[in-house]
Amino acid sequence: MPQSAPSISAKMSCEKTEKNAPIIKGIYVLADNTPAPEKKQTDIAQAALKGGARIIQFRAKDMAKPEFLNAAREMVRLCKDHDALLIINDYLDIALEVGAGAVHLGADDLSIAEAKKRGPGLIIGRSTHSLEEAIEVEKQGADYIAFGAIFPTSTKGRPTPIQGLEKLKEVCAKVQKPVVAIGGINCSNLASVKKAGASAAAFISEVVCAEKIDERVKELVGIWEKRDT
Repeated sequence: MPQSAPSISAKMSCEKTEKNAPIIKGIYVLADNTPAPEKKQTDIAQAALKGGARIIQFRAKDMAKPEFLNAAREMVRLCKDHDALLIINDYLDIALEVGAGAVHLGADDLSIAEAKKRGPGLIIGRSTHSLEEAIEVEKQGADYIAFGAIFPTSTKGRPTPIQGLEKLKEVCAKVQKPVVAIGGINCSNLASVKKAGASAAAFISEVVCAEKIDERVKELVGIWEKRDT
């Protein structure tokens, strides 16, 4: 597949530090319909963007790749319309093909070094589940570090070790790259996640299962942007 430059929207959702590292901030929504199969991923993304999310990750583990590619093209358009960053889960080739701004990799996916070689300029995120993993992933060159699960969650369909807020604080203190907290985060505990030092908070069920996704995201954005008192 031909390589495309990251979309302009990627630049709009990221600031630059002195080290020229992208910083991902705020409400990060996974357009993943696992907890609500009746909803389309593109509809989830559109509603989340309407509610104020400016970071969308497209994840569909069981979707055929041609269908995933078509949906990714639509999400790029939606994200550009809202000056938002689109992150593609797993598929570096599709991220490059559609002009997404970022790719998110799991432990069993392509190495960070290889992803940077094949997709220079792409923002690269990586999932981690311990302080040691977070430190190692930063050394490997990830642009942001997803860390969790912070609270109990069953979204991924398998048990995930609970890290908790204290470990989140430790990770945020030990690494320089942005930390995206994930796992069981909702309206009632979001403020504590931000207070722990996370640059962003990722949501699946809390958003996807909401009756009105845009209103739920608007509520989350309001909580995140509220000044500490």
